[in-house]
Amino acid sequence: MDDEEWVLVQRSTEKDWWNPSLMEDINGESSKPLKVTFSGPAKHWTDAIPIGNGRLGAMIWGGVALETLQLNEDTLWTGIPGDYTNPNAPAALSEVRKLVDNGQYAEATTAAETLSGNQSDVYRLLGDIKLEFDDSRLKYDEKTYKRELDLDTATARVKYSVADIKYTREHFASNRNQVIVTKISASKQGSVSFTVSLDSKMSHHSYVEGENQIIMEASCPGNRYAQKLNENDSPQGIQFTAILDLQVSEARGVVRVLEDSKLRVEGSDWAVLLLVSSSSFDGPFTKPVDSKKNPTSASLSALKSICSLSYTDLYAHHLDDYQSLFHRVSLQLSKSSKSVSGNASLTRNELVPFQSDISFKGSEDDRVSTAERVKAFQTDEDPSLVELLFQYGRYLLISCSRPGTQVANLQGIWNKDLTPPWEYVQHFSIVYIFFWLHNLYKF
Repeated sequence: MDDEEWVLVQRSTEKDWWNPSLMEDINGESSKPLKVTFSGPAKHWTDAIPIGNGRLGAMIWGGVALETLQLNEDTLWTGIPGDYTNPNAPAALSEVRKLVDNGQYAEATTAAETLSGNQSDVYRLLGDIKLEFDDSRLKYDEKTYKRELDLDTATARVKYSVADIKYTREHFASNRNQVIVTKISASKQGSVSFTVSLDSKMSHHSYVEGENQIIMEASCPGNRYAQKLNENDSPQGIQFTAILDLQVSEARGVVRVLEDSKLRVEGSDWAVLLLVSSSSFDGPFTKPVDSKKNPTSASLSALKSICSLSYTDLYAHHLDDYQSLFHRVSLQLSKSSKSVSGNASLTRNELVPFQSDISFKGSEDDRVSTAERVKAFQTDEDPSLVELLFQYGRYLLISCSRPGTQVANLQGIWNKDLTPPWEYVQHFSIVYIFFWLHNLYKF
């Protein structure tokens, strides 16, 4: 390439970073906030909110009486290192070519299935954080319920009211501190009470350590078809540990141990949950049985490194890290919050029977969920929805892959199944992005 064809682009400085929450058009009107919003708890896994720090991920369902945070860690795979070369592939390839040359395309497709040999090993899930609240939560006011993913801050929030008490849950996955953080709070002092536990579909053992920690030690099978460690003489697979640390307000609040594996919070002003996890994975060429890594020790060390940090400190570190990436790119297609389709389009108040999750410029009642915005797009081609879709794709990429982590698989780092679709193997594509977008905006 000749010198005159090169273009030098200077790296933007911090003062040039875009702040989408403060973006204004030429008329001084603020753009709609970059929030993916929902009008109720998730009914399906694909309706839950994904958060991640590149290595650890969680899906936030937003349940009221019972909440589940489904967890993933990117090194949890079945199998052990080995030679997976298919010795029959050359002969199979010759047969496929012959069938194609003869115009027998259906037969060629069938024969091509033998090119890959045996099924590959699969990506597995870490487990679940389960939060059980009092039965009084079943009487929550549905009109006050809000569940949202703020793309600007990579924070998931769930809000609702029971009688005169407003409850809030915040979730984020910090890359800098390698922890998933949840804060539960209420508008009335002493109103935070719940039971928390760790569970997994993998072979595992959970127990309470001290007064405020739950430790779960588990393992992936060394063979994708074995469900338990060493089942049917399966070799030892990757070992992993997750530790949940629970903090409550000092002024009030009691933590009790239940059944040696659960923690019960009673009468606190707030509670903060810290989830750290490590595995014995020591590279693609080291057998799990030969690994020198101790996942429990590594998890305890990770927790110790952040035990002196407050929730505010952790959140500040998270924002500084995430926004240094997210604010590199801006896209503004909309000039204002006014409809671009004229008077024929539906007003936002007509789209939903009650207030939803996203605020627009205008009255307090001008709120609609993302799903309703997608429906309205047929008659009101809102360019801010295109902005949201574009930035949501960037959010997913930032959340599922960072320097030093494993290569993002077909759905990033988020998985709920023991035998996931497509084995969740890595591909030279971004198919998983389209999967998320399709399921997020289906209606």
